[in-house]
Amino acid sequence: MKIISKFKTLLMRNPTKANYKFVLRDWMGLRDLDALAGVLESKRFSQNLEPILMDRPDAKKILVFSPHPDDDVLSSGGVLLKCIKQGVNIKVIYITSGTNPNSQDSDRQVLEDETMRVARQFGTNVEFWRYDKKSIPLDEKILQKFRSAVKTFQPEAVFIPFLADDHIDHRECSKLFYEAFKGERSSKFEVWAYQVYSTVLPNVVVDITDVMDQKIELINIWESQKRSRDWAHYIKGLNAFNCRFLKTNQARYAETFFVVPGHEYIALCKNYFD
Repeated sequence: MKIISKFKTLLMRNPTKANYKFVLRDWMGLRDLDALAGVLESKRFSQNLEPILMDRPDAKKILVFSPHPDDDVLSSGGVLLKCIKQGVNIKVIYITSGTNPNSQDSDRQVLEDETMRVARQFGTNVEFWRYDKKSIPLDEKILQKFRSAVKTFQPEAVFIPFLADDHIDHRECSKLFYEAFKGERSSKFEVWAYQVYSTVLPNVVVDITDVMDQKIELINIWESQKRSRDWAHYIKGLNAFNCRFLKTNQARYAETFFVVPGHEYIALCKNYFD
């Protein structure tokens, strides 16, 4: 029993290693992200991989790359709220304005104003890169922005959309991250790849029941986004669905993540983007 206890303690300190090697070994033959997403949606991995329950990252600084305003809260609002309550310094970079190239300037401003209201209530520092939705360039300028953001802020954890998430901007975010850091042989940060749409292959699950109401309050600040979907309803359902990874018969809410050291996430991306 002492050996089992020590093993569990080791996994809690570094939840990535034992689970991640299984993931990489079974994904090597899947070259197409759409095929990969289809495999993940089958949920068959749940028979072989049991996520580790964690409360939050072991980090004093967290950098979040959010393709659109609201992706940060939709995906990870619960765990980030827990981090803020523990005094963690969180910076969120919004890569696009969340609007199309032909959108009115007033629409962009409304969305940015809403996002600033969220940041003030949330307690995060934010930066806007203001690219158009579905038009993120893949050039040296934006790659340098990624490198500079990490080098300047020096986070222990980087939050980024899971590479198979079902939105082109979400996948491009992982691709840009890979292109920016593919020359690195080691990393001082851990990647927490998050879920917005598609299933992730979770090796970490966070019970967010105690902060779920606060998360919904933040989502509802984005009034302009309710024209496309009731996002609070959607996310509450998704986080309720994720309670399948919690060992309980109670009504709970959870966020799921694929957590690995930064250089290992880059190595995984190499299989799909090169």
